Amino acid sequence: MSTADLFPESTASPEPAKSSFWQTIDEKLEAIGEYLNPILVKETRQALKSRQFAVTFALVLLTSWIWSLLAIYFRYPGILYSPDGPFLMVGYLDILLFPLVVIIPFSAFRSLASEREDGTFELLSISTLSPRQIIVGKLVSSIVQMLVYLSALAPCLAFTYLLRGIDIVTIVYVLLCAFLASVLLSGVGLVLACVTRQRHWQSALSVIVILLFIFLFVIGLIIGYASVYEDASWREYDNPDFWATTVAFFSVYASYLYLIIEVASAQITFESENRSAGIRRGILLQHFLVIGWFGYLAIRFPRNEEILMILITILCLHWFIMGSFINGESPALSPRVKRTIPTLLADRIWRNWLLPGPDRGYFFVVTSLVSALFIVAGLAWGNTLNSLSPSDAQHAVMFSIGLIGYTICYLSMGRLIIRLLNMIFRADVFVSVILHLILLMGGVMLPLVFQVLTNRTMDRNFHHWTNPFWFFFEGIDDRTFMTMMLPSIFVVFLAILSTFLFLLNLFFGSRNFLPDREVDPRFQPELLPPTVDIPSDPLA
Repeated sequence: MSTADLFPESTASPEPAKSSFWQTIDEKLEAIGEYLNPILVKETRQALKSRQFAVTFALVLLTSWIWSLLAIYFRYPGILYSPDGPFLMVGYLDILLFPLVVIIPFSAFRSLASEREDGTFELLSISTLSPRQIIVGKLVSSIVQMLVYLSALAPCLAFTYLLRGIDIVTIVYVLLCAFLASVLLSGVGLVLACVTRQRHWQSALSVIVILLFIFLFVIGLIIGYASVYEDASWREYDNPDFWATTVAFFSVYASYLYLIIEVASAQITFESENRSAGIRRGILLQHFLVIGWFGYLAIRFPRNEEILMILITILCLHWFIMGSFINGESPALSPRVKRTIPTLLADRIWRNWLLPGPDRGYFFVVTSLVSALFIVAGLAWGNTLNSLSPSDAQHAVMFSIGLIGYTICYLSMGRLIIRLLNMIFRADVFVSVILHLILLMGGVMLPLVFQVLTNRTMDRNFHHWTNPFWFFFEGIDDRTFMTMMLPSIFVVFLAILSTFLFLLNLFFGSRNFLPDREVDPRFQPELLPPTVDIPSDPLA
């Protein structure tokens, strides 16, 4: 008798143990986690295990329980009969806004700032992760924390619905707005974390950022109280215009979130890379969104030329702010960027606006403004075929020419001054923004000071011709302003002045406007070292 006959069970291969349902789910989630952004996994683990998250989460739960007991105590016995859902909802919303508006955005700011202070960011920068993946990973980590807070307060929010007075659509809408605001502020925190790498400036910036988020938290409390408890007239869910406005708001929000991610990614990208292309795509996307939504309104309400005037005002503000940043870009183009320039001339001209550099950016801004003018003129004269009077169309077009002339004049003067400053020192983006603000404030304050010193009056006349806000208010308030002779001549003067300044900038910047493509030296045989003769094989 063999040993196998004595112990048959020991020689048989054991059957694999069956995994339970939750073990299977856990294994699948583990496999999915391998495909996730490693920054997301790292940041989420750190955040959820931190003492700050534990304390904040416990405080949120504790305050929500205390608020539930206090609200029922104050409202009893009326709460048994009256719809007190909005009253409790305001309290829960205030509790939730503190981590969403203050804690999580500030944690995102400190997460990136501490890595830059401690020098651990260099390890990330040399990894295979792109700058956009780093920023998106940190942002999605913040979103995970928001979802944890929202899930913790979900029973309380369901309790407010049971108390009547507030519908489920309002609860979801308000929470969605708070969630989106928190995501946007987290992105702003990531952008602010890249402003400086000096430890002492980071400390000062931390104080400013936390004060900014607390201020926004107070604003959020006011908006939440007004929208949930005081005013219910905005809840027009059966009105298609309400949902059209919501879609417009979300589309503009998405464009700003995209722009914030691109700005934050550009700040942590190597200087040899093209850090302007993504930002300019985002700026142009917002330009088209404004034209699309206001163009839709202008076609829908053709008699209101004020829609076209608001459209051009928003675009002028948008491009003036963006242009003040673009004018301070570095004019240097790295060889790596030059090697990405298209070979064909037509393709090179078409995609030239994506290359970094203030001269190309300035031309991009001016051409976008001029294209907006043509679109507004087309809409205005097109609406004359649909009940808009020709005088109102002329009013809108002249107003647009005037505001665009102001914008191009100020941006052109700023670009010329920065060109002079660059001969003395490197005028960066910060200097450019300050300079454009000074120019604008000078245009507003100088005529005021002159008028007060001469005749001590504050009348609204052409002494304020350097003030674009004066032109804006005169054009909006007085419908006959643009039909008079003197304003028309002034608008022509603005158009000529802006054209002259634009041509002056084009003349000085023409050398840098269309850079040549640089070929990779590895593909230039004439630059390679001379061929080395391989010695013959002595064994052959």
